[in-house]
Formats: sequence, structure tokens, C-alpha cells
Amino acid sequence: MFKVIIRRLLLWSNIILALILLLSTYLPYLNPGKYWMAGFAGLLFPLLFPVCLLFIPVWLWYQKKYAFISLTVACLCLGAAKHTWGIHFFQNNNIPKQHGSGEFTLMTYNTSSMGLAYYRNDTTKLTAIYDVIKAASPDILCLQEFYTNDKQEYTNNIDSIRLVGSYPYHYFTCDKTHWDTWHYGIVLFSRFPIINAISIPCGKSAMGSGSSFLQADIMMQKDTIRIFSVQLTSYMFNGKDYSDIHTAKGTRLINKMKQTFSRRSLQALQLAGLVAQSPYPVIVCGDFNDTPVSFTYRTISRDLQDAFLQTGTGFGRTLSYLSPTLRIDYLLPQHKFRIHTSKVLSVSPSEHFPVIACLSLKKD
Repeated sequence: MFKVIIRRLLLWSNIILALILLLSTYLPYLNPGKYWMAGFAGLLFPLLFPVCLLFIPVWLWYQKKYAFISLTVACLCLGAAKHTWGIHFFQNNNIPKQHGSGEFTLMTYNTSSMGLAYYRNDTTKLTAIYDVIKAASPDILCLQEFYTNDKQEYTNNIDSIRLVGSYPYHYFTCDKTHWDTWHYGIVLFSRFPIINAISIPCGKSAMGSGSSFLQADIMMQKDTIRIFSVQLTSYMFNGKDYSDIHTAKGTRLINKMKQTFSRRSLQALQLAGLVAQSPYPVIVCGDFNDTPVSFTYRTISRDLQDAFLQTGTGFGRTLSYLSPTLRIDYLLPQHKFRIHTSKVLSVSPSEHFPVIACLSLKKD
């Protein structure tokens, strides 16, 4: 009798898990702006898929005929798994490029307002940001949620980074300004000439960064490439939101997430349209604020490569808190580019981790 109860518990647990995993995989194909449940679904995938796989050896040991449940579901979810984990275990991801080969390095990094908190610099965070920029020394540097100040007694991060990285060219969206001298937005620094750059409105953000896409056309020898550096709408949770999760007020947090899903899906569709219209080879990079199993990622990454998936291993975590599975910052070149290496750089202390890649433009 006891064995029958155990078998039934395992069987129903496996069936329920399999159904939730399938929903987590396929609901994100729906636009969460119209079907808000699709926005939540993909968040569960990195946790559910490994548990589903664990049921296979359990059934093979306990009762083989039921192993087909997890085997079938795992096969149906392989596409989502391939977007979630890097499997290049023996890839050498040293970033240095070969001079004269046409290779260049690009780094994307959400700097969380350059460590600014309550209008004061966190010198530890600020130093860590400058250290990683100096050590990585990318040819093109894209920073989201960027802050700089024109006032003499504060930090002019634009001038300082231009000096540290030897960048003769830059473009700043300046999406928001406080008290005339406190500026926020998205910035791109380059060692190659920027022949054209614009800020494309994509919504409203209280923090500034996330209100526009940065579009820059860069002359690289005789070729022109187009870079989009973006930060899509964030949930903008605060301390009160987290404390309300387990109370009746938690519904307010759910409503905030639903509104974010809608805004972010519109931004994803807008960005995908801009990529499709580009006359030049495109690289999209930045903070999508969404996971690889999401409508956002699937919409933007269509016909693009994912630098981490092409060369990386594991989760490729880019957010330092909440969950070890969260990869929300991306570097996505079109197939006209060759991805030589890429790496997620662990920076402490930092909310986000930068992603850097060594690329080159394929010659016809």
C-alpha cells in the first residue's frame, strides 16, 4: 500500500510539473501585452526544466514505463533550454583580439546610475565600474542607466571615461536632467568614428534610462555598422514592493508587473522593427529586463545571434541578486558578424554584470 501511495505521488507530481513546464515554455510565444500571464511564465523555466530531467533517472530506477513523461516534455522544451544555457564547456573565452584582423571588442553594461544612491556616489561601486572598464578596455562601450554631472564638485563621468578608455567619440541620449547638471540616460563610447547617432523615444521612465533607444552608426575602416544600445522597461520595484509580497497589498506588485509586460512588449516590437529596417549590419545590446524564455527576447533576437549562447557555458547570469538564473543583459549581433569570444564579467559590488564580446564583420 505504501509503495502505491509513493508511486501515485511521484506520478502526479511529474504530470503537474510537466504541464507547468510546457506552459512556461510556450506561453511566452504570446504577447504579454494582450495575455499578461505569458509575462510570468518564462521566469519559471530555468528552475522547472532541471527538476523535470531529475524525474527521468528516478523513473528508470523505480518504474521505467513512466520515464516517457519527462523524456517527451524535455524534448518539447529543448528549444527554450538552448536559449537558457550555454553549452560550450571547452571554449577559450579570452577576449584579446588579433590586431589587423578586423576584430573589435564591444562591451554592454548597466551601471545602475554609476553607483549613485540617494544623490551620493557609492565610491566602492564607482571604483569597481571604472576598474572593469579599464581592464576590459573595449573598443566600443555601451552603458545603460548612466549618470554624469556637469558641476565641478561632482563626477563628470563622460569626461572621465573618455580619458580612462581613450575614447575620442561618444554619444549620450540624456533622457533626463535634474537641477540642470545631473544627467541620466544611455551612452556609447567608441574608438571608431561615430558618423551618425540619434535617440529614438520608446516610452517613459522615471529613471531616464529606458525612455529611448540609442542608435549609432559607426565607421569601421570602410564598413559602417549600426548599434542599438537599450534598456527596456524595468519593474522598478522598491523596498515597499518587496515587503508587500506576502500581504494583501501584493496585488499591487502584480499589477505593476502586468503594466511593465505591456510596455516592454511594445518596446520589443518597436526595436525589432528598427533592426529589420537597418541598411547596415546591426548589433543589439543592453538590458532587456527579461529572461531568454520570454516574448521580449524571442521578438528581438529573431534573426540575431546571442554572443553568450555561441561561446558561453551555464546560465550566463548578469543580475547579481534575486536569482542565480537571471540573464537579462544581452549582446546580439546579426549573422553578418562572426563571434570569436564572449564573456560575462563578474564585478563586485555591482547590480548587473557586463557582457563583452570579440567580433568581426564577415566579408562576402
